[in-house]
Amino acid sequence: MTERQTVSSSQVSSIFDIMRKRHACRQFDSRPVPPGILDKLVYAAHRAPTAGNAPYRFVVVVNDQTLLRMVRLVSPGFFGDCSAGIFICTDLDVAKESGSDVLNEIAHIDAGAAAENVLLAAYSLGLAGSFIRSYSESAVSKLLRLPDSCRTELLVSIGYPAKDEQKPLKKRKGATITYADRFGRPWTVPRSGD
Repeated sequence: MTERQTVSSSQVSSIFDIMRKRHACRQFDSRPVPPGILDKLVYAAHRAPTAGNAPYRFVVVVNDQTLLRMVRLVSPGFFGDCSAGIFICTDLDVAKESGSDVLNEIAHIDAGAAAENVLLAAYSLGLAGSFIRSYSESAVSKLLRLPDSCRTELLVSIGYPAKDEQKPLKKRKGATITYADRFGRPWTVPRSGD
């Protein structure tokens, strides 16, 4: 392994700790997120993969509180008063050059990868957030002044979690959510310390 590929055990545990803490947060306190922190979240979004490494994805950071309130008005799935939002968007002209699969399905998947990167980075920095897709695309596109050749894929709400934030849902007791080789055969691993 090269120096670049080496991952320390503290880095591994912190990655898994962040994944364990990450959940959909919809209750925020009123502190604004500093631009330098938002820049780190933008960096995380751009580190996510795209199909064929095509450059069709871009982000729009909404930090203006008036604009954020306007977005909330056309977004029935937008809960809480987050301090910022990051829209993951697709340039449809660039996506068309990459093929119809990118346009119809893969751009959505790639947006999810970018959004998850944003949330993992947010939680590592003491922030929280959630994915939002329940909004009027035409209204949001107008608010963001997107050209006709672009669309939003997903909004990630960002802010500092409220002290009284609702706890995440636990999985159902006795529910099997991982299978080995085929459905119905529960995945089990002997506990050996790893």
